[in-house]
Amino acid sequence: MHNGDRAVLRISCGTAIAALICYSLALPMPHLGCIMAWIVLCQGKPLPIKKGIVVGLLLMTTLAGGVLMVPMLTHFPLAALLFTALLLYLLMLMGLAGKGTQAMLLTVAVTIIPIAGLIEQSLAVGIAQMMGLGIIIGTVVNRLALALFPPQATPAGAAKVPLMPESPHQLALRAVLIVLPVWLLALSNPAFYIPAVMKTVMLAQQTNTLSAKQVGRELVLSTLMGAALAVGLWFGLSLWPSLMMLVLWLALVSLWVARRLVRLVATRFTPSFWSNAWITGLILVGPAIQDSAAGKDVWLASAMRCSLFIMVALYGWACVVFVERWYPSGRPAVEAVAGE
Repeated sequence: MHNGDRAVLRISCGTAIAALICYSLALPMPHLGCIMAWIVLCQGKPLPIKKGIVVGLLLMTTLAGGVLMVPMLTHFPLAALLFTALLLYLLMLMGLAGKGTQAMLLTVAVTIIPIAGLIEQSLAVGIAQMMGLGIIIGTVVNRLALALFPPQATPAGAAKVPLMPESPHQLALRAVLIVLPVWLLALSNPAFYIPAVMKTVMLAQQTNTLSAKQVGRELVLSTLMGAALAVGLWFGLSLWPSLMMLVLWLALVSLWVARRLVRLVATRFTPSFWSNAWITGLILVGPAIQDSAAGKDVWLASAMRCSLFIMVALYGWACVVFVERWYPSGRPAVEAVAGE
């Protein structure tokens, strides 16, 4: 079995197991656990199990620490804004230095957890637990898959050496400009804009691996692809609404996306396009399931979220074009491809 086939099976099975555990526990926003597991599973080199569990537990603690930002947002909003902007800038530089996964998770802690804390402190803690659990699940599944399907040895010259961007400070600045305004908008209505903030964080990470000419097409099209994946998953789930059907459909769609992510199926889009598209799909499906359980109009709420995501993608494109026009950033960072 080719290493790419092993990577696809690992990602698909891991996503299914993460969904089974996260939704069975009935914790708040279980789709975030699936997203975290997806991010871990898409990494080419999995962590050792013990290290992954420790990282997951530390992440829970770190994310829960984001609740401490809530009093600052309440009583000192300007100081909280400046402090958040500084943290985002430093985290974007950290991601450009080769620690993209850690930087993205900490970015989530800085942005989403304080907003959730404005709604309810228990919600913020629950989100932190869910995301840490997703990291642990992804790590354990990765190691089990490696034990069952040991990877084939590859020639030493086949490994890719990531290239650092020529202007990391400018790339970090434009990523902050993408995230911060949407984060400020979320303060006015936290419950509605939490998915948009999550989407914006993913877009900011994606723009760091793309040239200015690619950004517009990939940001908007990956959002539309994510919406299409969410609609297909919802129609499949509506045939027999149950936890097992949800798990099976998530495994099937993850399998379809992962084949394109690791380039077993040739496409004109980058791996970041497919990863961002599926994350967008998960962000849309998760709240839709909660809306359905609460008796709300699923299609209206999903259409509003999808429209918001498209506007966020267009705004991100405009930010990139504006910054690139005045401060050309040179070569973007090169992304890693899972399974290689």
